[in-house]
Amino acid sequence: MADEIEKHLVTKLKQTIAEVKAAAEQHFPAKLAHLSSKFDQVQKSLDDRSTSGASNLPKLSRPTLYTLTNLLSEWQIHFQTQTPYSIDSLIFIGKFATNLNKIKSELRSGDGASVATSNGETTQSSSGGEIEGLRWSDRSVDETKVHGLDDRVMSLQRILVPGKDDAGFKAIAIVGMRGVGKTTLCQLIFKKEGARKYFLPRIWVCASRRRGSDPADMREEIVKRMLACLGVEDEIVKAAADSHGLKGLLFALRLELMGKKYLIVLDDVWIPKDRRNEFCDFCSFLDGDEKCGEKLAYGLPKEYGGRVIVTSRSEDLGMKMVGEENLNRMLPVLDDESCWKIFKDSAGEDEKQWETLRGKIVEKCAGLPLAAKMMGQIARESISKQPAPAAPENYQDESHQESQVQPTN
Repeated sequence: MADEIEKHLVTKLKQTIAEVKAAAEQHFPAKLAHLSSKFDQVQKSLDDRSTSGASNLPKLSRPTLYTLTNLLSEWQIHFQTQTPYSIDSLIFIGKFATNLNKIKSELRSGDGASVATSNGETTQSSSGGEIEGLRWSDRSVDETKVHGLDDRVMSLQRILVPGKDDAGFKAIAIVGMRGVGKTTLCQLIFKKEGARKYFLPRIWVCASRRRGSDPADMREEIVKRMLACLGVEDEIVKAAADSHGLKGLLFALRLELMGKKYLIVLDDVWIPKDRRNEFCDFCSFLDGDEKCGEKLAYGLPKEYGGRVIVTSRSEDLGMKMVGEENLNRMLPVLDDESCWKIFKDSAGEDEKQWETLRGKIVEKCAGLPLAAKMMGQIARESISKQPAPAAPENYQDESHQESQVQPTN
């Protein structure tokens, strides 16, 4: 009976592989990842196992077959709602190719003890739970691999670094779609000599909500992260929180920053819409908010030239926090040359073999730095094993909609 189940799974898988492969051949990023050849190798492994003379090969692992089924289903579901050139799709394709390689190895060895899904989670069939991939930023950046942001950096630096008579407080928000370069822009500002000389301390806080956490807890969590960056001991932070809750934490933060010209970056602020008003009320830096002992503005003294930069994908959220006049919108307008340089940096030393596809690659980046980086990473992973693909003629007829990277929420 077990053999019959496996034969049924193999038959269904071969049919699904053919369908997914046909769809993938129309996707330029999938072509960069050489998914077609990977599908052929998986298909061959399944064919070899299903022949009558395959008794010398390791037995097929049913968990691996189920994982492959799930992986292919995720592809079909994903591209029902996403174009091949959205940031989510580029990330998905890169992870899909990696996980398909793992499954190829498992099919060859017959070992299905550890399997992975395309969303980056690793599940062990016995014990060990999950490893979740979270988006987490920090202040570090390799300036040699940043291209096309010089003008924005200079403009933002002029806004942030005050003149001799400007000792007041200022908060600005940088908003834009995912992958447009908001975090990178702040990282560059953070490292500039002017910022290093004028601001002390400089605090970088990734405001991303941890997976599974309650948005209401983010208020205390953000203040705790700030205090940690300032070197406040965990015991003191815990005592303030236990004794006085949010008010105690904000008072401790205010004492730490009193009399200082601080620079604080709140990167990747994002809260679900149903909790956004409550969170924005806490994080608002509008005039008068510092008088409330339960708002973040209370913990940030305003008289000494402090600066706060907020980054978010939500324009509405940014506007509620700093006001429309302090909103800085970043659009996907990176020039072609900068996009190509980012792609080459990610693709690695052998990027010259992609020169014939330069026009198509730059077009599909649609002015987004992260799109160029992801396509370069996809190319890099496949470059050592396969020759570079040629651009098929029918790509010239792709619709305008597919050539654009779609915004993500």
